[in-house]
Amino acid sequence: MIMRFRFLVLTVCMLGAAWQVFLNDKPAVATMQAHPTTPMLKAAGAFNTANAGAQDKTPVKATAAGWVKLASGQTAAVVRFEIENGWHMYWQNPGDSGAPPLAQLQAVNGWTLLEPIFPRPSILKTPDDTEFVYDTSWEWLLPMQGPDGVAAPACSFDLSWMVCKERCIVGQARVQFAAATGELPAAGLARLGRSLATVGSVATFNIKDQTITISGNAINATSAASTPNTNPNSPSNTAPAVQCIPAVMPGVSLQSAGPFPATVANEKFTLTIPLEIQPHNALGKPLVFNGLLLFGQSSGEYCENIHLPLNMQVSQP
Repeated sequence: MIMRFRFLVLTVCMLGAAWQVFLNDKPAVATMQAHPTTPMLKAAGAFNTANAGAQDKTPVKATAAGWVKLASGQTAAVVRFEIENGWHMYWQNPGDSGAPPLAQLQAVNGWTLLEPIFPRPSILKTPDDTEFVYDTSWEWLLPMQGPDGVAAPACSFDLSWMVCKERCIVGQARVQFAAATGELPAAGLARLGRSLATVGSVATFNIKDQTITISGNAINATSAASTPNTNPNSPSNTAPAVQCIPAVMPGVSLQSAGPFPATVANEKFTLTIPLEIQPHNALGKPLVFNGLLLFGQSSGEYCENIHLPLNMQVSQP
């Protein structure tokens, strides 16, 4: 409960600061500049070409990095965050403290912004808490939905985020994208060394004990564990070969932020996560367990999405 309360307070503070910035139409602690990335993205013709504010030195810079095509067939705008050494941003579930980045699509007729896609985070442990973070440059995918057969139009997003070191700062930027043109690259080409999740392993829900059990083939775990860990900010080589970090789930709470380690035996892995189901906090949404299964220790290694409906009735708030 303490973890959830801290996350709520930080998110409210972040949103308040971000909206104050948007209303004043002035950059807070971060600005956006044109930044060509990979040749494949450049060929898609979707780079930002306009400044969103003064180019002050800040812990984070957000830039438009092009368009990609998702496996679902949808188009996603790619925002690149460049982070100064020693600072970190947050995954969709920040862990015991922090707040994730937010995006708002400026009005574009017939187009809406769907749920953002986060790549695999790193796990940052301190004596006080555990956080799921990005401590190097990373790319955030913002899927768009619009009319069938129509290419994504020129558009812009208002972004806000929290970045921390010894202290935390709320930053913001407006990133602008030219219209998507030509053959778009697959989303996997935009990873910049960080893994994008694939379809998940087998997960089951024990309604009596209120536990999630996740199991799968340990071959991925074995190969991932044998990969050298070259990131000095990553967990040590004693980290488990397979572990799960939970996403934010309305109506579902955990005793800790995780990660939850797996046991590997006989070429299989298994892990169990105890839950506390709170239907009155589900905001009228179906109860679902969501998490990210991490293989190995590096942010560039394999990961899987876990999505499991809990098949329990949810009352409306």
